[in-house]
Amino acid sequence: MDLENSSKRNEQKYVKIVAAVLTAATFVVLFCFDAWASVEISGLPQWQAALAKQSLEAVYEGMPHEQPASFQAEIMKTVASRIFAGYDVETAALKGGVIRVDFSAPHKKPWTVDVKIPQLQSPALEWFAEDVKSLKPGIEAMLDGVPLESIAWSDKALQDQINTLAGDMLPGWELSLLMTAKEEVCEISVSFAPKMPMILAVNPAPVSNSLPMVFHGELRNKLMGESSAFIGLPVAWTAKHSEDINLWAEDYVNEQRITKRSAANADVSFSPSQISQLNVRVESRIYTIGAWAAIYAGTSDHSAELGLHLGRKVELLSDVPMEAYAEARLGLQDWELSCRFGLRFRALRDFWLGGEWDTDGDMWWARLTMDPQLHKPYFWVRVSEEGDFNGAVGWRATENISFEVEYDARDEDRWSLKMLGNL
Repeated sequence: MDLENSSKRNEQKYVKIVAAVLTAATFVVLFCFDAWASVEISGLPQWQAALAKQSLEAVYEGMPHEQPASFQAEIMKTVASRIFAGYDVETAALKGGVIRVDFSAPHKKPWTVDVKIPQLQSPALEWFAEDVKSLKPGIEAMLDGVPLESIAWSDKALQDQINTLAGDMLPGWELSLLMTAKEEVCEISVSFAPKMPMILAVNPAPVSNSLPMVFHGELRNKLMGESSAFIGLPVAWTAKHSEDINLWAEDYVNEQRITKRSAANADVSFSPSQISQLNVRVESRIYTIGAWAAIYAGTSDHSAELGLHLGRKVELLSDVPMEAYAEARLGLQDWELSCRFGLRFRALRDFWLGGEWDTDGDMWWARLTMDPQLHKPYFWVRVSEEGDFNGAVGWRATENISFEVEYDARDEDRWSLKMLGNL
């Protein structure tokens, strides 16, 4: 009778210990508390092993250490078998109080991965397909030999692992996983949804210092229609593909009929945001055509003027861009027409240096000009052979409107404010 009572007490004690440890282990698996102990794990993939080791170390810390090592190993086996579904568990007590836990999957099915590419328009569709090309084999390798039942306790770890794998490939996309069991295989479907912030609109802004404004409006309308493919995409993902968007837009602009006829090249800069900016600079390799209307304020010497610039790129020196040009200016205050004839070369990317003959005063001028760019300052300065100074600092406010503060040493009112409409 004493032996029977003692056996019952030991069994009850064992059950209480297992229940307490099992409760603690369940909290650890669900909430991933930190713990430190001597547990060795084998037979699990790395992403499951990290979770199992963390949980079993916490279990080890909660066990009564006055019990024999074999007793502790048996408790560990019971707890692990109940928590980590899908695996058979064996334990062994090693030297130094270390417990080894061996996992094995009795029923293995191969995994197939179905990557569902979202409905995107070209060219974003091709870029997305290229980004996810390595995702499928990566997930297949991650799930190799993993039983479907084990996903019940490691789904969050799997989601985190796949998010890490896809993080650099697909910034700004949220992944959703769906697992199903079929007769011969297990299948995981991966679908994607864009995360905020997303692109709400794309604003194309064509600018050219060599082609007339009528070209800008036509090109802007075409680009606005084509760039609608990017609306609704994550800003982070388009930022990754900014260079691809630049090249795509440059190819598109360069294929336009007017671009080919004017022998022009496009240079595009895409700035991703919810209202994305697509700055397009188009310059002809052969011609320069420009016209403007200007209104003056703050001076009695000028009221308004009309201007026309015609240029032809020339190649007097190899690898040095040069332009021969003629300008006509009609002052509307006294209806006086003046002309300028000049030659200039590109000293730097946006800077031209040269000389011109001005019929207003019949003298030579040295001239330095900075090409206007949208929402950026620019300037031009001239110095005559007699030492007179004429120059301006300007701001390209829109595609059509610029403002300049001009100084002309020849006028009575040397300072003036000028608004230019680019035609």
